Amino acid sequence: MRLFKRVNFFVLLAVLSFPSVRAAEPFNLGPVDTGEVVAELVSEVKGIYPGQRFDVALRLKMLPHWHVYWINPGDTGLAPQVEWQLPEGFEVGALRFPVPHRIPTPPLVSYGYEGELFLLASVKAPEDLAVGSRSTLRAAANWLVCEDTCIPGDARLALELPVVENASGVEPAAYAEDISRTRAGLPLPAEGGVIGAEVLEDLVVLTLEWEGFRGGELVDPYFYVEEESVADSAGEQSFELSGTTLRVAIPKTEYFDEGIEAYSGLLYSKNGFDAAGGVSAVRFSESAAAAAGFAGEAGDGVGVLAIGFGQALLYAFLGGLILNLMPCVFPVLSIKALGFVQQAGEDRGKTLRHGVAFAVGVLVSFWILAGTLIALRAAGQSLGWGFQLQQPEFVIGLLVVMFLFGLSLAGVFEMGTSAIGLAGKVKSEGYTGSFFSGVLATAVATPCTGPFMGQALGFALTLSAFQSLTVFTLLALGMATPYLVLSANPKLIDLLPRPGAWMETFKQAMAFPMFATCIWLVWVLGSHVGNDGLLWVLGGLLVLAIGAWIYGRWSTPARGALARRTATALAAFFCLAGIWIMLPKSAAADDGVKLVWQEYSPELVAKLGSEGRPVFVDFTADWCLTCKANEARVFTSEAVLRRIAELDVQLVKADWTKRDPVITKALESFGRSGVPLYLLYDGKEGAAPRVLPQLLNPDLVLEELAAVVANESLAVSR
Repeated sequence: MRLFKRVNFFVLLAVLSFPSVRAAEPFNLGPVDTGEVVAELVSEVKGIYPGQRFDVALRLKMLPHWHVYWINPGDTGLAPQVEWQLPEGFEVGALRFPVPHRIPTPPLVSYGYEGELFLLASVKAPEDLAVGSRSTLRAAANWLVCEDTCIPGDARLALELPVVENASGVEPAAYAEDISRTRAGLPLPAEGGVIGAEVLEDLVVLTLEWEGFRGGELVDPYFYVEEESVADSAGEQSFELSGTTLRVAIPKTEYFDEGIEAYSGLLYSKNGFDAAGGVSAVRFSESAAAAAGFAGEAGDGVGVLAIGFGQALLYAFLGGLILNLMPCVFPVLSIKALGFVQQAGEDRGKTLRHGVAFAVGVLVSFWILAGTLIALRAAGQSLGWGFQLQQPEFVIGLLVVMFLFGLSLAGVFEMGTSAIGLAGKVKSEGYTGSFFSGVLATAVATPCTGPFMGQALGFALTLSAFQSLTVFTLLALGMATPYLVLSANPKLIDLLPRPGAWMETFKQAMAFPMFATCIWLVWVLGSHVGNDGLLWVLGGLLVLAIGAWIYGRWSTPARGALARRTATALAAFFCLAGIWIMLPKSAAADDGVKLVWQEYSPELVAKLGSEGRPVFVDFTADWCLTCKANEARVFTSEAVLRRIAELDVQLVKADWTKRDPVITKALESFGRSGVPLYLLYDGKEGAAPRVLPQLLNPDLVLEELAAVVANESLAVSR
């Protein structure tokens, strides 16, 4: 359906691009009423003087609920266009569009305007304009206006302005205040701002660097991409603001244009931007240098090509050292520090070998990751450092490891000789454990960047494979150096406290940084799986915790062999089940039945009922577990989906996640103070709906649908 609409709009665009068939019609000095739109060419001044700069506007006033479109219309639409016919010597600029808003027509979302719109254009009069004459500006305008249907419109408009001697003779025109207000609200350039883009499998991630972000906050932000065939305008965007850097994750449209090399757009925030005079939106446009990719870490202010190979090696080593201080690395390294504490007093040669094993683990991991990254980029993939976190399966695996680490440190269970245990054990007999602790440290370190890292990594990816690996090797050595020094210097180790009872308290305290890392990883998963997917992730962690508790409670040496084996088997089952629950669920097949939900309003329900079609209304909320459980049971049933399609049941969703007075009033009218509430209308105008139970299942819904069919058959027989 969406593709069909797209094709229709592209055909319409081609039609509108031809000279107007109404070219012979006169230009109108005044408004033109096309039925849905009143169009007019207006000015901010009643008269002009030679050399004056002034604004004119294409004024479009739509009927209620009708709308026209922004330069990127979103899922559907066409932006208004103007062809000027100006007197000799006059100059005119491009149309300036105000900040649009999102217009939902489920399942699509468009960008545009309702009500009254002024599209401004700056005009400059020639210096030799004759005083006392009259100048006529002419414009052939066309647009697409839509409500339930879309109608192309056009008008030939004119504006006549007398020429006065100087500015003292200029008076404001009737729409001067409207034009001034529109001009004051136009988006301004983000002065000094830089935008970079990274195209992933399902997302376009924009990195915006701007001093105007410093010390501020964003309220209900949204990024309007100016390029078409990029963003899924119906998808949910996510934002991460850190200092002067904002990262915006934008879902890609299924029509994504791979040929786009530079991105631009408007960043909207409800509270405005103080650094831009309080306007609600600022514009970012990508320079050629930024579009080339890896132009330096945001905020560095130095391009990667501004450094040499020697500097890149130095920066990589320093970046690796500083990486140890990053919050995402600290939890694993704290375990390593605990291992050194446990080694105090042991054979110093063994301690050094543990340090070397840790360093080798870091080196090998960095080589594998760097080699993979270089190979994929050589194959044309757009990937950056930390690319593995773009795969939800990898993030889930890392989350499981971190979560189990935290439970073990907290005392829920003791790690044995499992792979997870090897990563945390650093005793003299476990060199493999030290190696894997280096591997794990690398896994959680790669998403982080610190001072010097950005330039080094960016420069490395412009070099040959051997030189790139050399830079990454220095980065790994920088990260591993503190531990090599600690393990190689017995005096430093001897300064560490002796093992004792305090270690158990210290170990348990280290669980909290682990859980903090889990929170961060869950947040990362949110951009992959959405809110509903996070519910499965958190549920999987709960099942995982049950498995860990069973293992810790019944697999201790004090239990019998049968109890230990049973506990281990049960724990393994719960852990595997938890991981399976957390994994992203496959999307429905393209040829399956797809549900289309419409946004609730009493008027919509009445309208659908008057058309004689059955209507199912779902009063729900994201925080309602019963609602989500019902949806999972009912709307994954092929029998229910097939029956809904056969009967042409109209699905309406009343989302009460955020309190809505209209939905609250509707709930109260049925004697309810909360959700869920399910109503089924049989398609007879004025008929009362059937109120379904709060707990649904497929058989119950099929029975209710059968009753609707029976009522229709009875009505026909009568």
